[in-house]
Amino acid sequence: MIGQILHWALNIDQGIPIKDLRLFTRLLYFWLSKEIKKLSTNPEHTPSEKVAEDLYYMMRAMLQSALRVRWTRNSLNTFVRAIILNQDGKRIKEIWRERYGEGPPGFLVISPTKFCNLSCPNCYANAATEKDRLEYWIVQRIVREARKLWGVRFFVLSGGEPFAYQHEGKGILDLAREFDDCVFMAYTNGTLINEKTARILRDLGNLTPAISVEGFEETTDKRRGKGMFSRILQTMERLKRNKVLFGISLTATRYNCKEILSDEFIDFFFNKMGASYGWIFHYMPIGRDIDISLMPTPQQRLWMWERSWEIVKKKGIMLADFWNHGTVSHGCIAGGREGGYLHINWHGDIAPCVFFPFAVSNIRDIYAQGGTIEEAIRSPFFEGVRDWQKRYGFFSRGENIRENDWLRPCPIRDHFLEAREVIQKYGARPIDYAPHEILTEKKYIEEMANYDRELENLIKPIWERIYANHSTPH
Repeated sequence: MIGQILHWALNIDQGIPIKDLRLFTRLLYFWLSKEIKKLSTNPEHTPSEKVAEDLYYMMRAMLQSALRVRWTRNSLNTFVRAIILNQDGKRIKEIWRERYGEGPPGFLVISPTKFCNLSCPNCYANAATEKDRLEYWIVQRIVREARKLWGVRFFVLSGGEPFAYQHEGKGILDLAREFDDCVFMAYTNGTLINEKTARILRDLGNLTPAISVEGFEETTDKRRGKGMFSRILQTMERLKRNKVLFGISLTATRYNCKEILSDEFIDFFFNKMGASYGWIFHYMPIGRDIDISLMPTPQQRLWMWERSWEIVKKKGIMLADFWNHGTVSHGCIAGGREGGYLHINWHGDIAPCVFFPFAVSNIRDIYAQGGTIEEAIRSPFFEGVRDWQKRYGFFSRGENIRENDWLRPCPIRDHFLEAREVIQKYGARPIDYAPHEILTEKKYIEEMANYDRELENLIKPIWERIYANHSTPH
């Protein structure tokens, strides 16, 4: 019944009437709430009761965040078509599972340019030249092939500054317009979104900016430049006024993690400024001027795990922490695994993850040799990454849940020595922003290994006590 209503609402001549959007979103919320309850208690997806609980609360927060969005007809139509009613994508995924025994990637991250209009400390982006960008036709082809071969309808655009990307007069707004059956999210500093761009985003309805913030004004301006916090707020006001769905992107360090997870910060950006979602990235010592001491300490990471789930559960805000919320994704999502992703940068290098900056393949070379993007995830290196994921619990149905824990899901961050072995075994090379010395420099290797041991000693007992000792749900 609900499915028939969705199809009817999205196929009437002008889409959903504006006056009925609120009713429609509540109807959708009611239906999806029941669906996620069934999904989160399905043993095929949840190897323990506590994992099921995490999945349920995160999906519920996604729905609660969606109810707070001031949807336009275009944006709601696009999101429902691409994410919920993507029958072609579902059929492609089913064929894949029958053929390979596992599903294809669920999304892609494309960084079409290294260029950025800011010069933030420790960032590689402001060192770009004209050569550090992909041709628009290559970006087009990547999206087209991912849609056709894997059923992908969600693409993440990063950089550099994606709104600064231009090639032969084309940019990411043109990409979103051309592929209007897909949803795009762009990690951005927000400074290039003027009133004209905000109106275009409103009319498109399928490109959502995730705006980077370091904290409140003092913390943000210290890293991004004086006056940047004020400019970010102006951009958010502009997006809110034009009913453009947007979120925030947060890089947690040992110095700002308390600030970005405080009640004051969360209430300000989600309730006052109108952000609909948020992503937390832990500082990773892989870019320019690497500084391991910037990483949140193991003790801070434990606190962030507790605090972020408090925000998700009690405030109903979709705030995902890729390192601490591995239970929602069943571990690491890199390497083109089922439902996961891979990263293609401005030189065409294909890496397992933005934070795993090593590659054996390049999309330009693949296309020059008559291949497709499919060849990237069939490389021995990517298969080696996926083999590690499987040994660490991905696809587990409860049988090995005690052996590994998804509170430490990241190979390159939480299991550095093992990731280093995979990199060396398959001869992967460091790409643009990966310092060569991270594989050979003794001090770096020792510090990362020591960090991981301390983290394991602190976190694994929590996994065993809270997650592994809960039975599989029925």
